[in-house]
Amino acid sequence: MRIVPLTLTLTTSLVLLGCGNTGATSSGTDTGISSGISAGTSESSSSSDDGVLFDMGADDGATASADDGGGDDCVPENLPNPNATLQGTVFAPNMQLPISGALVYLTDDPVEPVPDGVYCAACVELACDEHFVLTGPDGSFSLPAVAGTGQQLVVQKGQFLRVVDLDVEPGTNVVPPTQSNLPGSWNPAAGMWIPRIAVYDADPDRVYNVLAKFGLGQVSANGELVQGTEQFTLIDGADQGAAMDDLAAMSQYHIMFVPCATTKYWASAPTVPASRAQNIRDYVEAGGKWYATDHSNEYIKEPFPNYQDFHNPGMPDLQPSYQSISIVVDTDLLAWLQALPPALKDIGGGNPTLNMLPAITTQLNYSGIEAIHDVIVQDDMGQDVNVGHHSWVEGPCSSCSNPNQQRPMAISGQYGCGRMMYSTFETSSVAHQGLNPQELVLLYMILEIGVCFEEPPPPPPPIE
Repeated sequence: MRIVPLTLTLTTSLVLLGCGNTGATSSGTDTGISSGISAGTSESSSSSDDGVLFDMGADDGATASADDGGGDDCVPENLPNPNATLQGTVFAPNMQLPISGALVYLTDDPVEPVPDGVYCAACVELACDEHFVLTGPDGSFSLPAVAGTGQQLVVQKGQFLRVVDLDVEPGTNVVPPTQSNLPGSWNPAAGMWIPRIAVYDADPDRVYNVLAKFGLGQVSANGELVQGTEQFTLIDGADQGAAMDDLAAMSQYHIMFVPCATTKYWASAPTVPASRAQNIRDYVEAGGKWYATDHSNEYIKEPFPNYQDFHNPGMPDLQPSYQSISIVVDTDLLAWLQALPPALKDIGGGNPTLNMLPAITTQLNYSGIEAIHDVIVQDDMGQDVNVGHHSWVEGPCSSCSNPNQQRPMAISGQYGCGRMMYSTFETSSVAHQGLNPQELVLLYMILEIGVCFEEPPPPPPPIE
């Protein structure tokens, strides 16, 4: 029975544009769930108010909501009578950040491992006699169960997967966080899988610090990655994008991050070579998750031109950077941010807080999005599917020609089996402990673009 739960060399005097710099001069070498969208929907520009649908694969094609446990054959009265409950919370690998929308279930069957490399993520299949839940916005779960030995507790969010052997006692079983948290390393022998991630070692948009704070590396006293402890691949920015010219190498990774100024330290915006743009499309179509930010907007603009318009097309990089009072427009993201404990809503140190939700302050925005577009393709049933961008956060751009226009600032779209995401703002350009609001938004989006697809996903649209 199928679940579709709610478900990636210039050696001269250079002008550093954006990415924490405002016209500074430098010389030298210039140098990244199974929860997801409901059946028959896509990541479009509409919000996620419709809730979660589980396609249980009933013969009559019936679907059911998470509240009633399945289709016609999977209604509660047809399930084994539970005589136990598993209660707990799913945390990030750092054991601090709660994870919403994670799939939690018990099974006696073998669990499908995460493939080692890019793949098309099909949704988890569960038998009708297996109880399952999704975690709430605060990461908590209460899972009905049947007592017995030799079972497996499975926790999954995208390519984060943990499988734990568990004996279930009658009554309430409290699951310790060490058995329910998302893993922080790839260790199949221990029942742990994480996304294979590659991130450019860009400066100062240090996405790798955010990944470390999530629990994929050790963090120093000032909030930076301790080099050598990362559970992901750092790509030397000195390669000027050469890693994107090798599709086979790209295909090792589930998620690739191209942060601000990965390949851009000059005033005239470079054009992404056609072969590189095609590699990016091929990678995403195969199931890759692709992330770019602010001054690396060409790595969204060139491969996927019909998905969005940037402000001032031809040179969408903006100076100076701007700060924006932005609105969280995705309801599930907002619910998660609202459910975070106070210590995570206000990390101090002069950072913005989450105390005025749904508004957040986004800092160091270096580009503007003029518009996002519906991108319509047909699935194998001939039905129209919108694979265009979903907007997560929106706000005004004071460096744009119309400073009052409310614009998408964090977006994600679908292309074939994969997804791409982009933000106008940087993430970790100033070292600090904890995760500020825009870093939290980034992490939530990373988890959500790892969601599974109903088989088969719609084909990619033609590139215009």
